[in-house]
Amino acid sequence: MNRRNFFKQSGIAAGAAVLAGSSAQAAESILAAPKPQASGKQIGIQLYSLKDDMGKDPEGTLKAVANIGYKTIEPWGYNGKFFGKTPADFKKFVADLGMKIISSHTNFGIFFNDTTEAWDAVKKNMADHQAIGSKWIVQAGYPGGRFTKLDEVKKLADNFNRIGELAKTYGLKFAYHNHTEEFNTIERRIPYQQYIELTDKNLVTFQMDIGHAANLFVDYIGYLKKYPGRFAILHLRDTDLSTKHATEFGEGDVRFKEVFDLYPTPNSGLEDYIVEQEEYKYEPLISCQKCYEYLNKAKWVKW
Repeated sequence: MNRRNFFKQSGIAAGAAVLAGSSAQAAESILAAPKPQASGKQIGIQLYSLKDDMGKDPEGTLKAVANIGYKTIEPWGYNGKFFGKTPADFKKFVADLGMKIISSHTNFGIFFNDTTEAWDAVKKNMADHQAIGSKWIVQAGYPGGRFTKLDEVKKLADNFNRIGELAKTYGLKFAYHNHTEEFNTIERRIPYQQYIELTDKNLVTFQMDIGHAANLFVDYIGYLKKYPGRFAILHLRDTDLSTKHATEFGEGDVRFKEVFDLYPTPNSGLEDYIVEQEEYKYEPLISCQKCYEYLNKAKWVKW
């Protein structure tokens, strides 16, 4: 299930991938390479970064992800199963590779279909995410282009609170992942800021996508400073602001060091951080390996 079928990512053009070989060759190379020395850093990856590879060979791709050194993963596309596996089987397969499922992107169908049946589906969704051992359950954007009134923004904020409260009953934490629509002004207000201010900090966390924010020249550092504790999980991507295309970490304009300097310890608010890479100069697995190595070597990433 492709997230782009559900959520329009305006302003982000899909760049052509420059491939350095087949996916199978890249995976074979990474699997054959010696594993990196454990650094203890809990670097996570959104598996949508490897959407094509996961579609062709999910087990082989997950093995390659583990061999790169990633400690945690964030799946997407839940449809009653996770990449064809039951929750129990998926959890075991990931655990056997030495990784944890820290978070998962999903789509709750209640925002425009607030019915008993829709909420029953939300509960089943949460039960299955509880079964895989996920800590976070993340709404991966919304069709925000359909919103034209501030009342709609406020209703969505109310729904976030309801979902967050329900998530707690399943031992989950609810987070919301932004794309770009959330920063388009409605009635002279910025919806993203409204969501933060109208939701309960004990029920709703915001998984800011730093790269999307940077592409819009949003002051993402300012948001992180203004609302401490509201961004307990981050999506990291680098971007070239001259082209508005994502690039490998350290090759773009995102100020990663300034972001992590705000969080000298996990107790400062940030609990988890996730790599998401959607455009590539290299084969996707190689690109994700480069992103891992950048964070793993960075002295300002403390955990």
